[in-house]
Amino acid sequence: MPHSIRLLSLAMLQASLLIAAASTSPQTLAATAPAVEVRAPDSFYDPPANPPAKPGVLLRSEPLAEASLPAGMRGWRIQYSTSVDDHTPATAVATVFAPTEMPAGPRPVITWEHGTTGLVQRCMPSLISVPTEGIPARDKIVKAGWVVVATDYSFTEKGGPHPYIIGEGEARAALDATRAARQMPELSLDERTVVWGHSQGGHSALWTGIVAPRYAPDVKVLGVVGIAPAANMKDILENNVAVNKRLGPYIAQAYSRFYPDVKFDQAIRPEARVAAHEIAGLCGFFPPQDPQRIQALTTTFEGPSLNLPADKALAARLEQNTANQPIPMPELIIQGLADPVVLPSITQRYVDERCKASQRLEYWTVAERDHGTIVRPGTPLEQPLMDWTQARFDGKAQAQGCSTKPL
Repeated sequence: MPHSIRLLSLAMLQASLLIAAASTSPQTLAATAPAVEVRAPDSFYDPPANPPAKPGVLLRSEPLAEASLPAGMRGWRIQYSTSVDDHTPATAVATVFAPTEMPAGPRPVITWEHGTTGLVQRCMPSLISVPTEGIPARDKIVKAGWVVVATDYSFTEKGGPHPYIIGEGEARAALDATRAARQMPELSLDERTVVWGHSQGGHSALWTGIVAPRYAPDVKVLGVVGIAPAANMKDILENNVAVNKRLGPYIAQAYSRFYPDVKFDQAIRPEARVAAHEIAGLCGFFPPQDPQRIQALTTTFEGPSLNLPADKALAARLEQNTANQPIPMPELIIQGLADPVVLPSITQRYVDERCKASQRLEYWTVAERDHGTIVRPGTPLEQPLMDWTQARFDGKAQAQGCSTKPL
């Protein structure tokens, strides 16, 4: 893959891309994508002066305005209390989607965790006019009568960064979003949820399975799904220069904010520092001038952004955030075999390691699907994913051990 990163089509936007990588040029995007509006963060995103110490408290909610949603779906945005770790309270915003005509009785939840869009609040999916883009099987979710809760992740100060590829912080934001959505007067939700995530969101989905029993036992997580997951980000960064080049600044910025032993300028190679400082504040997709600027900045230095393996503190923190702890609920990993971003060999290595550690999981592979097309409408994973999720909501047990199957 070339060092310069090209912008993907709109259908891959909120599809939780780890990186804007090779497939469609900006010119093609402009010609083929429907119009997308991006709002600036308004007062809804301002945290209250004295937020509650308890996580998962609904602070405010309102119906989505000027949003394009699938037929039969309505939506809201909510603000709620959460935390990055035991010492770092935060607030977060999420979007909530529900069928216009809800079946009777409390509804189960899909906790959706999106991938890389940027570090700062203005880059988050709740601000775009197509907030469900990238969530697989949207029409089928409506027909099933499920509710989707999609976090933006958390912010300890206005503007950001959010705890990017920091498993504990990502997971807490997702779990607390589901807790807060239960308090919405417009909905009746039960305790059951299945967590879906793609790319960065795949990393956070796996971490949600790790963290949930300890942090949120009141949220009944029945299964976790990682689609092209950034499960071992250190392995990805060490084996894909293009990903390192583009996402290294995000890693350095988030880790230097939340880990006192990581320093931005030490984490970034000297020749990349000027570009990295600017990239860290830019969005990966919209507004369009941001990815265009990122593309230009990545051409100003050769090689990766991050100073691996020389920065021992950074390397140790990346290792710490590998999703290699036990997940007690059913686990599903899905990987496109044409993915140039999260390489299939890296996901296979992760699966092999977890299976050797006696983790129960299913591993599905999808031929001829890359990092974005694996979650596009019509992807072969849609109905199998719905069936797998319905089995979890029905209380069916997952087979013991590890299994692999192509879709």
